[in-house]
Amino acid sequence: MLPTLTEAAFDEWRDAVASRAEIRRLHERGEKLPSEIPSSMMRCPCGVVFDSHDPEESLPHRAHIYAIQAKGGIIR
Repeated sequence: MLPTLTEAAFDEWRDAVASRAEIRRLHERGEKLPSEIPSSMMRCPCGVVFDSHDPEESLPHRAHIYAIQAKGGIIR
């Protein structure tokens, strides 16, 4: 199998190993990944980033969000 692997495949494997090692080091130090830190910030389908816990900021974007949800879309 070794002769069929490309250098790009080895690079991808090395990157994955390094990434997992960095995650382990963060957790060993008691730190969290950015994805593990709760945030009330959202990106509206119109592109604006707003604080979903602030009614004044979130109210104008509800129509955009509900329209996407009604179509079966996913809000990220």
